[in-house]
Amino acid sequence: MGEDKDKKTESAKGKIRLDETLKLLFSVSEPLVINIVNYFFNENLDVNRKYDVEFMSTESTDLDMELRRADLLIKVGKVNSYHFEFQLNGEKYMVLRMFEYGYRSALRQKGEDNIPVICFPKQAVLYLEEGNGIPEELKLKVVFPVTDKGEQQVIYRVIVKKAWEIGKEEKLERGLYSLLPLEIFKLRKKIERTKTASEDEFLRLSKQVKNDTINIINIAMELMNEGKITEEDYTKITEATTYLLRYFSENYADLKLSKEVSEVSEYIYTKGKDEGKKEGIKVGIKEGIKEGRNKEK
Repeated sequence: MGEDKDKKTESAKGKIRLDETLKLLFSVSEPLVINIVNYFFNENLDVNRKYDVEFMSTESTDLDMELRRADLLIKVGKVNSYHFEFQLNGEKYMVLRMFEYGYRSALRQKGEDNIPVICFPKQAVLYLEEGNGIPEELKLKVVFPVTDKGEQQVIYRVIVKKAWEIGKEEKLERGLYSLLPLEIFKLRKKIERTKTASEDEFLRLSKQVKNDTINIINIAMELMNEGKITEEDYTKITEATTYLLRYFSENYADLKLSKEVSEVSEYIYTKGKDEGKKEGIKVGIKEGIKEGRNKEK
Protein backbone atom coordinates (compact mmCIF):
# COMPACT_ATOMS: atom_id res chain seq x y z
CA MET A 1 0.00 0.00 0.00
CA GLY A 2 1.20 3.49 -0.69
CA GLU A 3 2.64 5.63 2.05
CA ASP A 4 -0.43 7.86 2.24
CA LYS A 5 -3.29 5.49 1.54
CA ASP A 6 -5.70 3.51 3.64
CA LYS A 7 -4.94 5.63 6.71
CA LYS A 8 -8.64 5.51 7.40
CA THR A 9 -8.26 1.82 8.26
CA GLU A 10 -6.73 2.93 11.56
CA SER A 11 -10.12 4.37 12.64
CA ALA A 12 -11.07 3.50 16.20
CA LYS A 13 -9.37 0.13 15.94
CA GLY A 14 -5.68 -0.58 15.90
CA LYS A 15 -4.23 -0.28 12.42
CA ILE A 16 -3.78 -3.60 10.72
CA ARG A 17 -0.23 -3.82 9.35
CA LEU A 18 -1.16 -5.26 5.98
CA ASP A 19 1.82 -3.77 4.17
CA GLU A 20 4.29 -5.49 6.46
CA THR A 21 2.30 -8.74 6.49
CA LEU A 22 2.02 -8.95 2.70
CA LYS A 23 5.66 -8.04 2.13
CA LEU A 24 6.61 -10.78 4.58
CA LEU A 25 4.49 -13.31 2.65
CA PHE A 26 5.87 -12.27 -0.74
CA SER A 27 9.51 -12.19 0.42
CA VAL A 28 9.85 -15.95 0.49
CA SER A 29 12.10 -18.59 -1.07
CA GLU A 30 12.78 -18.40 -4.80
CA PRO A 31 10.41 -21.21 -5.95
CA LEU A 32 7.51 -19.59 -4.09
CA VAL A 33 8.34 -16.18 -5.59
CA ILE A 34 8.35 -17.75 -9.07
CA ASN A 35 4.94 -19.35 -8.38
CA ILE A 36 3.56 -15.95 -7.32
CA VAL A 37 4.96 -14.23 -10.42
CA ASN A 38 3.57 -16.99 -12.70
CA TYR A 39 0.13 -16.69 -11.12
CA PHE A 40 -0.18 -12.90 -11.05
CA PHE A 41 1.31 -12.22 -14.48
CA ASN A 42 0.43 -15.40 -16.37
CA GLU A 43 4.11 -16.15 -16.85
CA ASN A 44 5.57 -19.59 -17.46
CA LEU A 45 8.85 -19.41 -15.54
CA ASP A 46 10.35 -22.78 -14.64
CA VAL A 47 10.12 -23.17 -10.86
CA ASN A 48 13.00 -25.70 -10.95
CA ARG A 49 15.38 -23.34 -12.72
CA LYS A 50 17.79 -21.10 -10.82
CA TYR A 51 17.01 -17.41 -11.29
CA ASP A 52 18.57 -14.30 -9.85
CA VAL A 53 15.65 -12.98 -7.78
CA GLU A 54 16.17 -9.48 -6.41
CA PHE A 55 13.88 -7.49 -4.14
CA MET A 56 14.54 -4.00 -5.43
CA SER A 57 14.39 -0.67 -3.64
CA THR A 58 10.95 0.89 -4.04
CA GLU A 59 11.80 4.42 -2.92
CA SER A 60 11.90 7.41 -5.23
CA THR A 61 11.51 11.18 -4.94
CA ASP A 62 8.89 13.17 -6.81
CA LEU A 63 9.22 16.67 -8.27
CA ASP A 64 8.25 18.19 -4.91
CA MET A 65 11.11 16.25 -3.30
CA GLU A 66 8.64 14.05 -1.43
CA LEU A 67 9.51 10.42 -0.84
CA ARG A 68 7.36 7.92 -2.73
CA ARG A 69 7.40 4.24 -1.91
CA ALA A 70 5.83 1.42 -3.88
CA ASP A 71 4.90 -1.78 -2.05
CA LEU A 72 7.02 -4.42 -3.74
CA LEU A 73 9.28 -4.57 -6.77
CA ILE A 74 10.87 -7.89 -7.74
CA LYS A 75 13.40 -8.47 -10.48
CA VAL A 76 13.73 -11.97 -11.94
CA GLY A 77 16.77 -12.49 -14.12
CA LYS A 78 18.36 -9.58 -15.95
CA VAL A 79 15.28 -8.25 -17.72
CA ASN A 80 11.92 -8.97 -16.09
CA SER A 81 10.72 -6.85 -13.19
CA TYR A 82 7.37 -7.07 -11.42
CA HIS A 83 5.62 -4.43 -9.36
CA PHE A 84 2.99 -5.38 -6.76
CA GLU A 85 0.69 -3.07 -4.83
CA PHE A 86 -1.55 -4.25 -1.99
CA GLN A 87 -4.82 -2.38 -1.57
CA LEU A 88 -7.39 -2.87 1.15
CA ASN A 89 -10.28 -1.49 -0.88
CA GLY A 90 -11.19 0.44 -4.02
CA GLU A 91 -9.68 3.82 -4.77
CA LYS A 92 -10.72 5.93 -7.75
CA TYR A 93 -7.28 7.14 -8.82
CA MET A 94 -5.24 4.04 -8.00
CA VAL A 95 -4.32 3.73 -11.68
CA LEU A 96 -2.59 7.13 -11.58
CA ARG A 97 -0.39 6.02 -8.72
CA MET A 98 0.44 2.80 -10.54
CA PHE A 99 1.43 4.78 -13.62
CA GLU A 100 3.63 7.06 -11.52
CA TYR A 101 5.33 4.14 -9.75
CA GLY A 102 5.81 2.33 -13.06
CA TYR A 103 7.30 5.39 -14.74
CA ARG A 104 9.74 6.06 -11.89
CA SER A 105 10.81 2.42 -11.91
CA ALA A 106 11.25 2.52 -15.71
CA LEU A 107 13.58 5.50 -15.49
CA ARG A 108 16.07 3.41 -13.52
CA GLN A 109 16.47 0.93 -16.36
CA LYS A 110 16.82 3.04 -19.48
CA GLY A 111 17.82 1.13 -22.59
CA GLU A 112 19.30 2.29 -25.86
CA ASP A 113 18.23 1.41 -29.35
CA ASN A 114 18.10 3.90 -32.19
CA ILE A 115 16.16 5.98 -29.68
CA PRO A 116 16.16 5.90 -25.85
CA VAL A 117 13.89 3.21 -24.37
CA ILE A 118 12.20 2.98 -20.99
CA CYS A 119 10.40 -0.21 -19.94
CA PHE A 120 7.69 -0.25 -17.33
CA PRO A 121 7.70 -3.24 -14.97
CA LYS A 122 4.81 -5.66 -15.22
CA GLN A 123 2.31 -4.43 -12.66
CA ALA A 124 -0.50 -5.88 -10.56
CA VAL A 125 -2.72 -4.73 -7.70
CA LEU A 126 -3.91 -7.24 -5.13
CA TYR A 127 -7.17 -6.07 -3.55
CA LEU A 128 -7.60 -7.63 -0.14
CA GLU A 129 -11.21 -7.02 0.79
CA GLU A 130 -14.39 -7.16 -1.26
CA GLY A 131 -16.18 -3.84 -1.71
CA ASN A 132 -17.47 -1.22 -4.09
CA GLY A 133 -15.31 0.39 -6.74
CA ILE A 134 -12.96 -2.53 -7.38
CA PRO A 135 -12.53 -2.95 -11.16
CA GLU A 136 -11.63 -6.04 -13.17
CA GLU A 137 -8.54 -4.18 -14.37
CA LEU A 138 -7.11 -0.69 -14.03
CA LYS A 139 -7.12 1.41 -17.20
CA LEU A 140 -5.77 4.84 -18.09
CA LYS A 141 -5.88 6.56 -21.45
CA VAL A 142 -2.63 8.42 -21.99
CA VAL A 143 -2.73 11.08 -24.71
CA PHE A 144 0.54 12.58 -25.91
CA PRO A 145 0.87 15.76 -27.98
CA VAL A 146 -0.12 15.53 -31.66
CA THR A 147 2.85 15.78 -34.00
CA ASP A 148 3.26 15.90 -37.77
CA LYS A 149 3.21 12.08 -37.53
CA GLY A 150 -0.33 12.17 -36.12
CA GLU A 151 -1.94 11.33 -32.79
CA GLN A 152 -0.09 9.53 -30.00
CA GLN A 153 -2.17 7.73 -27.43
CA VAL A 154 -2.17 4.44 -25.56
CA ILE A 155 -4.42 2.57 -23.12
CA TYR A 156 -2.30 1.76 -20.08
CA ARG A 157 -3.56 -1.34 -18.23
CA VAL A 158 -2.77 -2.91 -14.86
CA ILE A 159 -3.66 -6.44 -13.75
CA VAL A 160 -6.09 -6.74 -10.84
CA LYS A 161 -6.29 -9.74 -8.51
CA LYS A 162 -8.82 -10.15 -5.71
CA ALA A 163 -7.72 -12.00 -2.60
CA TRP A 164 -11.21 -13.31 -1.78
CA GLU A 165 -11.39 -15.02 -5.18
CA ILE A 166 -8.20 -17.03 -4.61
CA GLY A 167 -9.41 -20.06 -2.66
CA LYS A 168 -7.35 -22.34 -0.43
CA GLU A 169 -7.41 -25.18 -2.96
CA GLU A 170 -6.14 -22.89 -5.71
CA LYS A 171 -3.34 -21.66 -3.45
CA LEU A 172 -2.25 -25.25 -2.87
CA GLU A 173 -2.58 -26.24 -6.55
CA ARG A 174 -0.66 -23.22 -7.82
CA GLY A 175 2.03 -23.27 -5.14
CA LEU A 176 0.86 -20.00 -3.57
CA TYR A 177 1.66 -21.43 -0.16
CA SER A 178 2.77 -18.17 1.41
CA LEU A 179 -0.65 -16.64 0.71
CA LEU A 180 -2.47 -19.18 2.90
CA PRO A 181 -2.74 -16.73 5.86
CA LEU A 182 -5.05 -14.57 3.73
CA GLU A 183 -7.69 -17.25 4.32
CA ILE A 184 -7.97 -15.86 7.86
CA PHE A 185 -8.11 -12.26 6.67
CA LYS A 186 -11.16 -13.13 4.55
CA LEU A 187 -13.11 -13.48 7.80
CA ARG A 188 -12.64 -9.80 8.68
CA LYS A 189 -15.44 -8.68 6.37
CA LYS A 190 -17.79 -11.26 7.85
CA ILE A 191 -16.91 -10.16 11.38
CA GLU A 192 -17.45 -6.49 10.50
CA ARG A 193 -20.92 -7.34 9.22
CA THR A 194 -21.89 -9.03 12.48
CA LYS A 195 -21.15 -6.21 14.92
CA THR A 196 -24.60 -6.62 16.44
CA ALA A 197 -24.67 -10.41 16.20
CA SER A 198 -25.74 -12.74 18.99
CA GLU A 199 -23.26 -14.30 21.37
CA ASP A 200 -23.73 -17.65 19.60
CA GLU A 201 -22.76 -16.09 16.26
CA PHE A 202 -19.63 -14.56 17.75
CA LEU A 203 -18.76 -17.90 19.31
CA ARG A 204 -19.13 -19.57 15.91
CA LEU A 205 -16.90 -16.96 14.25
CA SER A 206 -14.37 -17.26 17.06
CA LYS A 207 -14.14 -21.02 16.54
CA GLN A 208 -13.78 -20.52 12.79
CA VAL A 209 -10.89 -18.07 13.26
CA LYS A 210 -9.12 -20.45 15.63
CA ASN A 211 -9.75 -23.56 13.50
CA ASP A 212 -8.62 -21.82 10.29
CA THR A 213 -5.48 -20.60 12.07
CA ILE A 214 -4.52 -24.08 13.28
CA ASN A 215 -5.42 -25.57 9.89
CA ILE A 216 -3.02 -23.21 8.08
CA ILE A 217 -0.24 -23.94 10.59
CA ASN A 218 -0.75 -27.70 10.09
CA ILE A 219 -0.70 -27.33 6.29
CA ALA A 220 2.47 -25.23 6.48
CA MET A 221 4.14 -27.87 8.66
CA GLU A 222 3.17 -30.62 6.19
CA LEU A 223 4.48 -28.55 3.27
CA MET A 224 7.79 -28.07 5.08
CA ASN A 225 8.06 -31.79 5.87
CA GLU A 226 7.40 -32.55 2.19
CA GLY A 227 10.15 -30.14 1.13
CA LYS A 228 7.75 -27.82 -0.67
CA ILE A 229 8.64 -24.84 1.51
CA THR A 230 11.73 -23.99 3.53
CA GLU A 231 11.91 -23.62 7.29
CA GLU A 232 12.13 -19.85 6.78
CA ASP A 233 8.99 -19.94 4.61
CA TYR A 234 7.23 -21.87 7.38
CA THR A 235 8.29 -19.28 9.95
CA LYS A 236 6.97 -16.42 7.83
CA ILE A 237 3.66 -18.16 7.22
CA THR A 238 3.14 -18.90 10.92
CA GLU A 239 4.23 -15.38 11.93
CA ALA A 240 1.69 -13.81 9.56
CA THR A 241 -1.00 -16.26 10.67
CA THR A 242 -0.54 -15.61 14.39
CA TYR A 243 -0.31 -11.86 13.74
CA LEU A 244 -3.75 -11.90 12.09
CA LEU A 245 -5.13 -13.94 15.00
CA ARG A 246 -3.73 -11.35 17.44
CA TYR A 247 -5.24 -8.56 15.34
CA PHE A 248 -8.70 -10.12 15.61
CA SER A 249 -8.22 -10.70 19.33
CA GLU A 250 -7.14 -7.12 20.06
CA ASN A 251 -9.69 -5.37 17.84
CA TYR A 252 -12.83 -7.51 18.10
CA ALA A 253 -13.38 -8.08 21.82
CA ASP A 254 -16.67 -9.91 21.27
CA LEU A 255 -14.76 -12.77 19.66
CA LYS A 256 -13.01 -13.43 23.01
CA LEU A 257 -9.86 -14.75 21.32
CA SER A 258 -7.21 -13.79 23.90
CA LYS A 259 -7.08 -17.35 25.24
CA GLU A 260 -6.81 -18.71 21.69
CA VAL A 261 -3.78 -16.51 20.93
CA SER A 262 -1.75 -18.10 23.74
CA GLU A 263 -3.07 -21.57 22.88
CA VAL A 264 -2.07 -21.23 19.22
CA SER A 265 1.38 -19.90 20.17
CA GLU A 266 1.83 -22.91 22.47
CA TYR A 267 0.55 -25.20 19.72
CA ILE A 268 3.14 -23.88 17.24
CA TYR A 269 5.92 -24.26 19.81
CA THR A 270 4.89 -27.78 20.82
CA LYS A 271 4.33 -28.96 17.25
CA GLY A 272 7.70 -27.57 16.18
CA LYS A 273 9.33 -29.29 19.13
CA ASP A 274 7.67 -32.63 18.29
CA GLU A 275 8.70 -32.37 14.65
CA GLY A 276 12.23 -31.58 15.76
CA LYS A 277 12.27 -34.74 17.87
CA LYS A 278 11.00 -36.80 14.92
CA GLU A 279 13.70 -35.34 12.69
CA GLY A 280 16.29 -36.06 15.36
CA ILE A 281 15.15 -39.68 15.55
CA LYS A 282 15.36 -40.01 11.75
CA VAL A 283 18.87 -38.56 11.71
CA GLY A 284 19.86 -40.84 14.60
CA ILE A 285 18.59 -43.94 12.77
CA LYS A 286 20.45 -42.96 9.60
CA GLU A 287 23.65 -42.34 11.54
CA GLY A 288 23.24 -45.68 13.34
CA ILE A 289 22.79 -47.56 10.06
CA LYS A 290 25.79 -45.79 8.57
CA GLU A 291 27.95 -46.59 11.62
CA GLY A 292 26.82 -50.23 11.54
CA ARG A 293 27.79 -50.55 7.88
CA ASN A 294 31.22 -49.04 8.60
CA LYS A 295 31.80 -51.61 11.36
CA GLU A 296 30.82 -54.44 9.04
CA LYS A 297 33.52 -53.31 6.65
